[in-house]
Amino acid sequence: PSTSGLKGDHFVGDYYVRFDQAVNEEYKSWQSSPEAEDIWKEKASRSPDGTTDRSAFFREYKNTWFNTSSQWGREARDMLLAWEKGDTATRQVWTQMNNWVYEGFEETYARLGVTFDKIYHESETYLYGKDLIKKGLDEGIFYRKEDGSVWVDLSDTGLDHKVLLRSDGTSVYITQDIGTADERYKDFGAKRMIYVVADEQDYHFRVLFEVMKKLKAPYANGLHHLSYGMVELPSGRMKSREGTVVDADDLIDEVIGIARTSAFERGELEEITGEEQEEIFRRVGLAALKFHILRVNARKKMVFDPTESVDMQGHTGPYVQNAYVRIRSILRKAGQPDPAFLIEAYHPEEPERELLQVLGGYKDTIASAARQYDPSEVANFAYAAAKAFHRFYHECPIIRAEDRPTREFRLRLAVITAAILEDAFRLIGIEMPDRM
Repeated sequence: PSTSGLKGDHFVGDYYVRFDQAVNEEYKSWQSSPEAEDIWKEKASRSPDGTTDRSAFFREYKNTWFNTSSQWGREARDMLLAWEKGDTATRQVWTQMNNWVYEGFEETYARLGVTFDKIYHESETYLYGKDLIKKGLDEGIFYRKEDGSVWVDLSDTGLDHKVLLRSDGTSVYITQDIGTADERYKDFGAKRMIYVVADEQDYHFRVLFEVMKKLKAPYANGLHHLSYGMVELPSGRMKSREGTVVDADDLIDEVIGIARTSAFERGELEEITGEEQEEIFRRVGLAALKFHILRVNARKKMVFDPTESVDMQGHTGPYVQNAYVRIRSILRKAGQPDPAFLIEAYHPEEPERELLQVLGGYKDTIASAARQYDPSEVANFAYAAAKAFHRFYHECPIIRAEDRPTREFRLRLAVITAAILEDAFRLIGIEMPDRM
């Protein structure tokens, strides 16, 4: 990475794509081989009406081919065996590549304001998983096939038989996840674990949770898969193996760039320093990115449109930020409301009542979002509150209110609105700017 000009994770990701391309080329060539023809004929002969689709068959057969006939697959398995045996050269390459990836990830996480209390590495948890699988074998929960692979029978749960260890003794994904779940319980006493993973892994987690129940893990009934739909771009679906992805870093740069261009076109922020401007562009751009994704229920697939996400008049993060910034501007001009001033009687106008009713639902919204594991409830509450405030602002003068009780009431309502908007955005990881 240091000589290529790429972030470490991008550098390694490029090789990930190149490997997949090489495998696809090998598979395409292999499908014309006598071995492939024999396999196809045998499959076709078992079709009752002879209508089996050759292309569909070979799409399904690719994983089997990779594990039995592919040169790339064989080399990958050999390297995995060497890694699990602690081969020095293999481990050195692996460590170097991991470090490059982690350095790149940390840079991106820092930009997004994401932190972790603890990170579990599959390179460690697979060993814990193997220990639990051995325990399950000893207790007759799992079984070993003639080729040495270890399996679990989940047919009683409506699932099928699932491999837990390969015939050569190496781990699979679920081996690592078994170990990780147990370590989380040991470290934190976690009896409720939420797996935030795409819906493409629904089956995997059904299997994992049933395996932990068979192992009688004390936390087995508290495992939950928050299965989220994939994010697509207007150009279509992204696929990391094929390289048809948009890196998070590029997407962050794009939305910040759109926020910057929009501000310059409106001629705003000219009175503050360039450094202060860039901090505002960062906050607005990241609000656009995060809000546009979080406003959609996690279980639904969605399309992310960078330009739409920064629309100041749309269902967007910057729209909510604009309400907050507008209140900050009012308070700079009018000052804070006087807490000692007693409002003996006040009859709110309809826009004020609407805003009060929206704000009054904040506590219930947070509770519901927590129960449903659904941050979109908080995001959409913030939008509804901002929309109600904008209406109130346009229809109910604050600084130029007709009398002091009205002015004080409206200033207090504005202060409460700003506090709730800021808190709601804090809960979903979005910062508020003081100016826009």
